[in-house]
Amino acid sequence: MINADRLKETFFELVRYDTGSDPKSQTSPSTKKQLALAEVLVKKLKELGLENVSLNKFGIVQGTLPENSKQKVKIGFIAHMDTSPDVATGPVSPLEHKYVGGDIDLKNDVKIAAEDLKKFKKQTILTSDGTTLLGADDKAGVAEILEMLQVLKDHSNIKHPELKIAFTPDEEVGRGTEHFDIKEFGADIAYTVDGSAPTDIDTETFNAFNPQITITGVTVHTGYAYHKMISAVEIANQFINELPKDETPSETKEKEGYFHVLTINGSPEKVKMDMLVRDFNYQRAQKRIAFLHSICEDLERRYPQIKIEMKDNEKYHNMNEKFAAFPEMIELTKQAIKLSGLTPKETYVRGGTDGAELTLRGLLTPNLGAGGENFHSLNEFVSLETMVKCTENLLNIIQVWIEKADKLTDKIKKISPCH
Repeated sequence: MINADRLKETFFELVRYDTGSDPKSQTSPSTKKQLALAEVLVKKLKELGLENVSLNKFGIVQGTLPENSKQKVKIGFIAHMDTSPDVATGPVSPLEHKYVGGDIDLKNDVKIAAEDLKKFKKQTILTSDGTTLLGADDKAGVAEILEMLQVLKDHSNIKHPELKIAFTPDEEVGRGTEHFDIKEFGADIAYTVDGSAPTDIDTETFNAFNPQITITGVTVHTGYAYHKMISAVEIANQFINELPKDETPSETKEKEGYFHVLTINGSPEKVKMDMLVRDFNYQRAQKRIAFLHSICEDLERRYPQIKIEMKDNEKYHNMNEKFAAFPEMIELTKQAIKLSGLTPKETYVRGGTDGAELTLRGLLTPNLGAGGENFHSLNEFVSLETMVKCTENLLNIIQVWIEKADKLTDKIKKISPCH
């Protein structure tokens, strides 16, 4: 029922829109160019038969596919439209490769290594031309949701509950659910389609802080600076040197936390640093923040003339604790993935998702694989066959809930933010 060629063409259409978000913007959405794709998605949802399709002033697209069964559980599917600003975001020129082995060479000496591709022999690999990222994160998820809806439209005999669809902006800059109204959305449970492997169900994320540190130094003419100047740049260097060298993103893996200096800008007079602090354990995350404060305090004691301000900027929590209230959701999701001929794996994501914030706000939203690999880079890619499997998972999730939700009616009412 899933049309791989149609899925590919939809994906290619989506990625050609440059929807890079901007972490420095104060607007919502952070870039106007995201709205161009949002308007296209509004049109597509209407063509697919969804009702109450809307695009609000914050760039969030929503729509409802009415149920054609007696099953009353309302299931949400969510994906984000924006792409990471870490590398060039457009214009994207997508390419198709029939992969038989070796590296895939792209423009500007960008290559996708054979090591990254070893699981995808004889598959159709989709990439950019190497001058931009591809945008599989998360336009693969958007395309898969659209293909799921197309299958349901083409095969009206497939029973489904009421489906709530949302496409969000600005997930890549941590603001995807900033203006997301859970009550208005109306789902009892939901899924973000924003992961990698189709086997994976992400039920854990980091606890995240994005500290901002401002150092104000003492400046005088450099020719007369002896025992007078205290350069904010040099103080920033001392600050960074106090960070554990083995607790950076490049030195940590799996469920290990880290400190990361994201940006540093300024002059001897004033320096501003943006950081990421991540840990799967909330108490350890708080200790990391306390450690940064202690560095600031120690530097101010050593250099009384300077001033250091630090804003913690707590962003999101690990969502795992919330699923304890409704473990059946994860078990049913595993059953659906098994129906796709896969072995499900409950796992964690070393980052955050829209679903993490929604879960903590009361809408249980684990994250499903969308197929992408090498996110946020010029050598990002996705296998078309994997995208088909991810779409199959969505259809199977619907069928499992159709079959099982009646026995869980009371629990669904208890955990649903709509009741």
